[in-house]
Amino acid sequence: MQTEKQLEKLRDFSSQLAERLKTAPAAAAATLRLAVRIGAKAYLIDMASAGEIVPLGDVAPVPWTKPWYRGLTNVRGRLVGVIDLMHFSGGPPMTAEQGQQLLVAGEALKASAALVITRAFGLRNLKELERLETIDDGSRPWELARYRDKDGTTFTELDLGRLVSFERFGAIGN
Repeated sequence: MQTEKQLEKLRDFSSQLAERLKTAPAAAAATLRLAVRIGAKAYLIDMASAGEIVPLGDVAPVPWTKPWYRGLTNVRGRLVGVIDLMHFSGGPPMTAEQGQQLLVAGEALKASAALVITRAFGLRNLKELERLETIDDGSRPWELARYRDKDGTTFTELDLGRLVSFERFGAIGN
């Protein structure tokens, strides 16, 4: 469970992130990506499709849904479907220790959905990363490319728009 100090750190991080985005020139903002960790893997999310990061609160299970669909949670009065992307992508379900926060889809996507993430850990500029490969996997069309930063961390770039429009993503019923 999140302590008050952890919640305050998360709020501070979100505020600093929002402030950095406001002050970033438009051209630079186009190449900025939110870096998140989901389990042991690192991902990059386009800021235009990311809504907000909130602590993982209570999730109400929904009967007769796929195992990767964790249920519904309330984010500031809005019901949001909670998705375990690791499990959705064919891996094992995230453990309670791995899933600490939610990345809520941005309003532009018109999807009341959030991904369970381990944590967000800053911004990365695509221009400062080494592009390793373009991904062309029809079973995971939301994965665009792989990058590596100067510290050797490998990131997979996710397209949340492709993810939420993927037919199986909307088919939560068993």
